[in-house]
Amino acid sequence: GSETAPILNLVGEVDLSSAPRVYSLIWQSSRKGSRSLILNLEELDFMDSSGLQIPLRLREKLRAKKQDIVLVAPKPQIKKILKLTGFDQLFSFHENIKDAQTFFESAAITEEARNKKTS
Repeated sequence: GSETAPILNLVGEVDLSSAPRVYSLIWQSSRKGSRSLILNLEELDFMDSSGLQIPLRLREKLRAKKQDIVLVAPKPQIKKILKLTGFDQLFSFHENIKDAQTFFESAAITEEARNKKTS
């Protein structure tokens, strides 16, 4: 569990035409849900409702396998959409990649400590 979560960059516009392709690429990167993911939104300019489905579907599948997905550095207009749709309640947002990695590292340490107690 000490491997770092892959970082995926969403760039430009994610809409109905690109969402399915983006989703399957991200899903493959998570090794079908067995790795947590860092979604970097720094370069993302636009996301419609089909784009918003991507992190939601991923979160559901990843959580089923005790993994997670975090969102990094959304632009103000994207952050606004994410807040309106309640994403800030569901996802952990980070200012930058380093913070997101630290988030997973500390989670992994907690998990390890928990496993040591039980064994």
